[in-house]
Amino acid sequence: MENILNMLDYIAWRGDIPLTANGFNEADGAVLARFAYIPFEYFQTPPTQGLVTLRALAEMSLNDARLDRDGRWKLRDRELMAALAASRRFGELEAGWYFNRFDEKLQTQFSAITVKLSPDTCLLAFRGTDNTIVGWKEDLNMSYLCPIPGQRTAAEYAQAVAERVGGRLLFCGHSKGGNLAVYAGAFCGQAVQARLDAIYNYDGPGFFDNILESPGYRAVCGRIHTFIPQFSVVGMLLGRDDSSAVVHSAENGLHQHDMYSWEIRGPRFVKLGTVTGGSKFVDSALKGWIAQMTPEQFELFADAIYKIMEDTNARTLHQMRENLAGTIRSIAHSVGDMDEATRRAVIECVKLLVINAGRGMKEELMERGIYEKNTNSPEKS
Repeated sequence: MENILNMLDYIAWRGDIPLTANGFNEADGAVLARFAYIPFEYFQTPPTQGLVTLRALAEMSLNDARLDRDGRWKLRDRELMAALAASRRFGELEAGWYFNRFDEKLQTQFSAITVKLSPDTCLLAFRGTDNTIVGWKEDLNMSYLCPIPGQRTAAEYAQAVAERVGGRLLFCGHSKGGNLAVYAGAFCGQAVQARLDAIYNYDGPGFFDNILESPGYRAVCGRIHTFIPQFSVVGMLLGRDDSSAVVHSAENGLHQHDMYSWEIRGPRFVKLGTVTGGSKFVDSALKGWIAQMTPEQFELFADAIYKIMEDTNARTLHQMRENLAGTIRSIAHSVGDMDEATRRAVIECVKLLVINAGRGMKEELMERGIYEKNTNSPEKS
């Protein structure tokens, strides 16, 4: 197999080969990590109890018009569910024990679902940041606080599922979900760790040294498989003690975080030797900047960003992009009393969060004198 595929192509190519004939691989893990983003909480009968086939879940989603009005439901997610429904490899798998927690007060957005890969193996898939403002605030909290409530919930979820199912276990997740999968593996307890074969982390951020040096993490670090695109930002944050495979993405810059852009040849990703210079620059700049701040200072910084988001009255980044003028006004109003360094950092962070708004947002900020032209921020690899 020489053709280079994306995730959807892979499902079509591999679709008639069941897992029993050709075992689970890193591309399968990416498919199911993306599957975890589906907003099952909106289904009329979410898979919280008994097991339901992926084909049945896909058909439910494709026939539910409400999902089209949800900013988290992407066009490619619709294509993913259609591909899963048509696939023998994935469609006949069963999923259940779905758990969702969204708490604005605790600033927590957590979801996970378990997929039964075979009679004796289950995969726990943890959802990444789902485009809600609360979800992004939780990501910011992760930069100065550990454990966050979502990480504790991930470990509790792993323990609860392990009590319900027998056999071997796999964990996976993309972005924050990758971090949660690793944290769950490290702190699920020795009995669950003994059944854990592998953790698949797709561009998820790392951890502080106290986590990396903990006995629980040391016990599983050799089973962690981490994949990052060539221009990785999220996956380069904080520290890690595992080797990362660099995957070629067909996108540019921050858009490479989207796993739909990751290239696959056969059953594996197309690998590169190292990340780009732009990724190394951003990683060095972010880590250097964060290192200069105390946890208290970073908490204030994160709260300032969250305040801007709250002032827009948006619930998701999608809504912030739709009301770009309102977002600009909120930034202008909120950063007025900040010192220059903090103002620049806050603006840059909010701009990155709504990067899909593109140059229009940057140009409007510059016209209002809020954003400096000489801000050094590489936008492409």
